[in-house]
Amino acid sequence: MALNRDKVGSTYPSYTYEVSREKIREYATALSETDPRYFSDGDDCVAPPTFAACFTVTKGGAAVFADDELGAHPAVVHGSQRYTYGDRPLRPGDVLTCTPRIADISARGANEFLTIEVVCEDAEGHHLVTSEAVIVLLGSAPSTTDSEVGAAQEVSS
Repeated sequence: MALNRDKVGSTYPSYTYEVSREKIREYATALSETDPRYFSDGDDCVAPPTFAACFTVTKGGAAVFADDELGAHPAVVHGSQRYTYGDRPLRPGDVLTCTPRIADISARGANEFLTIEVVCEDAEGHHLVTSEAVIVLLGSAPSTTDSEVGAAQEVSS
């Protein structure tokens, strides 16, 4: 079953996430990072650039996949991930309000590509990070009809 393309642009309830020094350390350790800023007890402590995966990929994706009207199914792979930061990196104590939305749905071959964007802002409304994940739904792309194939052949002739 194909995804419901009418869902492009849909936003889902916001959630909050508080960045903690300990979570930054745990994440940096898991990645074998050595940058001392990730382990600092001082004001220079910052999160690694991909730290936003901790609270955007699963939580933001869960909100989208819980939408029964979307028509998602569990045969998926993670296609790509990108983070766009505001004026500064994430720091301990940042309290983020994160809002997921469906940015795009496209098809290539038998697969559909669902782009989920999660915009995260601080309490003052400053953009801190946007996560963009592309999830590949295997085998759910709408099949072309014979008339669509014929029309495509006429155009290319």
